[in-house]
Amino acid sequence: MRRVRCLAVLLAALSGAALGAPEVAARIDGAPLYALSVDALAQQAPGQTASAGRAAALRQAINNRLLATAGRREFKDAELHPATRVTFARDVAADDTLLASLRGQYGKELEAALRALPGGTLDGLIRASAAPDAAALERVFGKAGALQLAYTLNPQQIAQAKGIVLLRYSLAAGTEGGISLYDIYRRQNVQGRVELFNRNQPFMAQQARLQLAGLFTRRWAEQRFGAAAVEDLRLTLDEQNEVRALLAMHGVGDDIESESALLGRLAQQVGAGEIAAYYRAHKSEFTRIERVRARHIRVADEGAGKVVLAAAARGEDFGALARRYSTAEDAASGGELGWIVHEGKLSWLQQLVFMQTEGEVSRPYRAPLGPNQAAPWEIVLVERKVQGYQAADSEAVQYAARKALAREKAAAQLQALRERLRREANIEIKGNFAAAPGAPA
Repeated sequence: MRRVRCLAVLLAALSGAALGAPEVAARIDGAPLYALSVDALAQQAPGQTASAGRAAALRQAINNRLLATAGRREFKDAELHPATRVTFARDVAADDTLLASLRGQYGKELEAALRALPGGTLDGLIRASAAPDAAALERVFGKAGALQLAYTLNPQQIAQAKGIVLLRYSLAAGTEGGISLYDIYRRQNVQGRVELFNRNQPFMAQQARLQLAGLFTRRWAEQRFGAAAVEDLRLTLDEQNEVRALLAMHGVGDDIESESALLGRLAQQVGAGEIAAYYRAHKSEFTRIERVRARHIRVADEGAGKVVLAAAARGEDFGALARRYSTAEDAASGGELGWIVHEGKLSWLQQLVFMQTEGEVSRPYRAPLGPNQAAPWEIVLVERKVQGYQAADSEAVQYAARKALAREKAAAQLQALRERLRREANIEIKGNFAAAPGAPA
């Protein structure tokens, strides 16, 4: 009896019968934000009570919608999402995120819907499938084995790809369709397109089935929750990425080293007075090793270096070891290098000295000569390091101050934007969400 009821629900869904009006959680300037979207965000942050989780998710969804809308309005898409050749197209990524969310939340119900299909699998939706022949693929991808500088199709090739149908399906009466070679091509990143250009027929068939599974999932969700609610969920999930991009553009988020055109512009606007004030307030961040007093021992090969290192480990005096083993001209003085000041261009040995820990004999280092050249090996001992501060007008200070101040300005701009958007928006919390504890005012 239960299976009959599930089948009846599925048939009602696939025939277009609505299962009730979708619940609206809020209206933002009159436009609905659906409960389906809020519940998806709540699902991403477990560990709270149901009411608290929904309230937090509602606040997040509202804030994301306001910020994402403003971001799309105030910044060019190329600024928010710098182009890359290896990722998926943004609309494809949004579709995939939607499908992943639906499967994550409603996996068991989707599995039941699949089992109710003829044959109990996705095959029950397939009306025909075909593998394109070599000539058809050559018209789309060019000659097999040809060198490809970019795995893209020109307009003529796209037209050819659209005419090659890999799979025909029927979701329900009146919803028949086909999946073409172009349909799967446009849903690939560069690795997937390489497979297509290499004529990987099993990959083509697999991708066609994956797309059909996506169509089935979305169709099921639209009949369960309403097409408007599902599209709102897709928008809500995409807005998460939009807000992450907006935060990264303003130097806020997990990647504190990220750069953006906005941060670059703000850095150029930082004045000399601001840099001087930042230096005074953060002088401890600009310490450096000012000078080092050190000794060294130069030997012919690594084996000799290990002998010296073993003797030093037994407690033998470094200066005495230098006089006994070093081949350098300063061996008689115990390998004394004197004080090395950190200015101008340092030699390789001087750079090595600045890298070492005070009071510890270093391991042997080979001089940076070619692999077939006879290169000496160096062992160094830093006897003393003197700390100082980078000059206020140094390039390092200028760069660090501009970068930090640009991030401060960007974060302030972003906070001001958040506050203005919330102040100007007309937000109505609806239904059960209005009465929930912690619901946004």
